[in-house]
Amino acid sequence: MKAENEKVAAIDFATAVEAQADGARRAEIKKAEGTRQAKILEAQGEAQAIQLVNEAADKYFVGNAQMLRKLEAVERVLYQNAKIVVPADTQLVNVIGDLGGVSPEAADRLPAKFTAVK
Repeated sequence: MKAENEKVAAIDFATAVEAQADGARRAEIKKAEGTRQAKILEAQGEAQAIQLVNEAADKYFVGNAQMLRKLEAVERVLYQNAKIVVPADTQLVNVIGDLGGVSPEAADRLPAKFTAVK
């Protein structure tokens, strides 16, 4: 009787260990699937952002991709609170435009995003 009870207990223990291992395996698979989906969504978001920038560049900066890159660089510098010395006899928009390689006439045609610093 004792041997039979030990046999049943060993079978129950083995079944429990197997179920626990199966649960851990399924949890790891779900975690990997979640990570995969998050990376896919992040890549899709970045692709959409690039597409929007390209569409804006086509609309507002036709033939002026280099100027757009300069303006983006100036925008990043200003966002990071970089120090810029502004001559007293100039307008801030002209100084920022000069940094970005934009003439005052071209600055008048920029989207509102780039001309809000008047």
